[in-house]
Amino acid sequence: MYLAYLDESGDSGLGNSPTHFFVLACVLVHESNWLGDLNLLVDLRRDLRATYGIPTRPEIKATDMVGNRGILRQLKNQLARPERIRMFDSLLGYQAGQLSLRTFAVAIEKGPAAAKGWDARYAAWTFALQRINRFCEQEGEWASIYPDEGHGFFIKRRIRHMRRHHAVKSHWGKSTVRFEIQRVIEDPNERASHDSYFVQLADWNAYAAHRSQYVHPHAADVQGLWDTLLPVVLTDVNKLRGGPPGIVRYP
Repeated sequence: MYLAYLDESGDSGLGNSPTHFFVLACVLVHESNWLGDLNLLVDLRRDLRATYGIPTRPEIKATDMVGNRGILRQLKNQLARPERIRMFDSLLGYQAGQLSLRTFAVAIEKGPAAAKGWDARYAAWTFALQRINRFCEQEGEWASIYPDEGHGFFIKRRIRHMRRHHAVKSHWGKSTVRFEIQRVIEDPNERASHDSYFVQLADWNAYAAHRSQYVHPHAADVQGLWDTLLPVVLTDVNKLRGGPPGIVRYP
């Protein structure tokens, strides 16, 4: 079984929104690797405490590293922005080089998606669940969903509907084909991000995808962060649609 941890970057609204995209990132960890990866993440946080003085328990959000917020702002020895970005890049590199996981992202351009009748959050979760289901079919596995807390009721309804009544447009032609997500088991299990190192990974990856050169660049020093993850990026998620490695863009 795969444990799928997901977190969002940006907001899904259109009015007075500071972002043009809504991004959802997924981190897939096989049950057989879960404890080993958790132990490695505990070691990583201990290294951050020894190197930067960052306590092991508080959450480190991507926006904290970029904007000097949260726990990083409370450090006695403040980190300059270049050092924070290097730390962010090294954390993504740790995922790619040390952990046994896979990751991908879905990026919804909100205005054009709305013009086609798609709510950004609805679209992002629909596309992500389709990819998780397809990945598990190919692997002969199952998935359990662990989103960041806050939208559990919506996600539960989406999963239950897609498990029984879901169809997708055929890539060849205008017909639709049934595509129930029967490899996703049970209802979603919400996790508070400050209680889950794996949800924090999804937060980092969502930001890295959102502000990459492939989606909506924010600053030159963060545009290439997604590329650091390429060794563990699940490129099959958009092999038919094409586009950035491991990022499903819509429209």
